[in-house]
Amino acid sequence: MDSRDFQLLRNRARLIQLTRDFFRDRGYLEVDTALLCPSLIPEGSLEVFSTRYLPRHGAERDYYLIPSPELWMKRLISAGSGSIFQICKSFRNSEPATDIHNPEFTMLEWYTLGSDYLQSIDITEQLFAHLLTGLSLQPALTRGDQQVDCCAPFLRLSMAEAFSSCLQPDLHRLLDGGAEALAASARRLGLSVTREDGPEDLFHKIFLSAVEPNLPADRAVVLYDYPALIPTLARRKPGTPWAERWELYLGGVEVANCYSEETDPVACEDFYYSQDRAKQRALVPHPGDRELLRILRERGFPDCSGVALGLERLFMFLLGQSSIRRLLPFGAFDPSGQEPASEQT
Repeated sequence: MDSRDFQLLRNRARLIQLTRDFFRDRGYLEVDTALLCPSLIPEGSLEVFSTRYLPRHGAERDYYLIPSPELWMKRLISAGSGSIFQICKSFRNSEPATDIHNPEFTMLEWYTLGSDYLQSIDITEQLFAHLLTGLSLQPALTRGDQQVDCCAPFLRLSMAEAFSSCLQPDLHRLLDGGAEALAASARRLGLSVTREDGPEDLFHKIFLSAVEPNLPADRAVVLYDYPALIPTLARRKPGTPWAERWELYLGGVEVANCYSEETDPVACEDFYYSQDRAKQRALVPHPGDRELLRILRERGFPDCSGVALGLERLFMFLLGQSSIRRLLPFGAFDPSGQEPASEQT
């Protein structure tokens, strides 16, 4: 490492401290929860890392590295913690190591009681302003030669608006047409369609190939109101086919995900059971956590909104980097098993 690398690490440390200050000053409780879990919230779209506990006495047991701290944080909220935040390591398996992704990464996750997903956009805009001011950064961030305007208000696009600018027919009609309409749209785009592809798979193929690459790259974009057919723990928007969810993009890179959290125990159980079935086909099957479901049934869950934000991706833009790798000293993952690249050592 040279002096430039150490300056990056100093700036990274300063940004983390500014993030803590932002939430503490607003009355959020900082929490520090476990990275190893015997069970997880089942999410069919995510692969996880597993390990095994080998006690000197007693039974062995499988544990899993968390893909996010959501499980533990929701238990705390249900127990009465109030609004909380956490900065911790999270882990995603079977995803390529690239300039914008590492299987081990730093997650900022926060939950705001009494708020919904749209109010969480406002909080995120305020966080960005706080970080830019605290490090005396310009609001026009850069990633390599690409500039991204991060001033509030962020550009807000509904998923239906994003689709209508790229595709015909519009998303509402595609969803009404079910798997057949989505499959026809995918084929028109030249995408491969198989018998196993359900509506969720087809939507993602279309979105990732035709919509996401065409999102404005010169400013922060909030893409909101995702189709409810995508299984998540986001609350359904009443009387619509949408879920109260958004994702934040900087320069075309997704950096944050937000829900109005589902509070209906029956809806949460339906999600668990459907995702439990999906997890049986995963590379690393794992049990779904039943304790959280029991807590939701017995204690309930307050109205709140949760945001998960990848800090390396955000800091990449804030610090003018074209990759997250120089923000990960000794941590850049190399699936070949070789030593990290020279810029990491």
